[in-house]
Amino acid sequence: MSVFTTLRFGDPFGVPLVECATYGTPGGDGQATVPLDVTLNCSPGAVGVLETTLPMSFNTSFLMEDGRIGVWRSINGAAPYLDNGAIFQIRYLDYGPTSVFVRAYHATNLIDRRIIAYAAGSSFSTKAATFADNQIKTFVNENMLAGIVGASRDGVETYADVSAYLTKQANLSLGASIAKSGARRNLLDVCTDLAQASTTAGTYLTFEVFAPTESTLELRTYATQRGVDRRVGTANPVILSQLRGNLTDAHLVIDYTQAANFIVAGGQGEEAARLIGTAFDATRASVSPFGRRERFRDATNVASQAAVDDEADTQLRALRPLVLFTGELVETPALTRGIDFDLGDIVTAEQGSQQYDVRLDLIRETINSNGRRIACGLRSVT
Repeated sequence: MSVFTTLRFGDPFGVPLVECATYGTPGGDGQATVPLDVTLNCSPGAVGVLETTLPMSFNTSFLMEDGRIGVWRSINGAAPYLDNGAIFQIRYLDYGPTSVFVRAYHATNLIDRRIIAYAAGSSFSTKAATFADNQIKTFVNENMLAGIVGASRDGVETYADVSAYLTKQANLSLGASIAKSGARRNLLDVCTDLAQASTTAGTYLTFEVFAPTESTLELRTYATQRGVDRRVGTANPVILSQLRGNLTDAHLVIDYTQAANFIVAGGQGEEAARLIGTAFDATRASVSPFGRRERFRDATNVASQAAVDDEADTQLRALRPLVLFTGELVETPALTRGIDFDLGDIVTAEQGSQQYDVRLDLIRETINSNGRRIACGLRSVT
């Protein structure tokens, strides 16, 4: 099994400029091979990160703010592909005596750069209940793309519409029906709330800025799963465990420290006139005589009862006990990333005699002079 990895650098508009090979990969533009530390994360609202170090002998004139980096992989001599459609944008450069350190963030960070700059109660900040998938795309469209209405939005709109460089997938009408208010809140936070609220209501939902090509970007949503269902019981199951030799340093973490099961959310209004919504998980509260754990969610910018109720549901989801499985993957001819499993897949993880259905939410791949390593983060799907 051979996996070759190349970094392709481009300008902020997506024009390719230069490429370089990582350690163990032949080719590039005749430059020195470089290390790579890249994290992909498909959890709602997560922003992956890429880090590398280039020697000063490398032509670094192309490094610039928002310059693009794509990770291209070739497995067993096959044509290279853009890993998980991920484009990273340069946000940090550290020039030292002999090298320059580069840190870039996944293009989903673009959503984090905006706020919902409309007044509370307006049709642009407060949405009646509909599919969470459609809601996410509407909020992004009205705050980043052609749906911006300058007359209703706060401030000057110069450079606000980036629809020439970022498009959105058509509405899929997927996910739970969610009402949402988000006046002057961070756009990524609101989209994350919608995805989490849908998951709380029974339909897993996530989103990302995907690159169909290295020069194009598109907002996409995924319902039920981002990847492939490979758990036990499917046609081609993947089972990860130390006993099977494909996982090392495995840890199963069950964390109750921040868990809560009764949420009170407070919207607009004062005291007795304030909008109040609640959410309760009686099953979780019944596990112990002291099992009830209460929290308050301050949502003063929320102007409707339905939206306040959704705020409570979202917080209830966020404060569930954390079940996380981590470890270092050991690739084999029968278990290769990009062929047998990848980001967003649902697989089965074993710890002792127990099996857990988990979603491969996080992949961290490091390549340096010591070789290539893959760490993973797996979150329970139940």
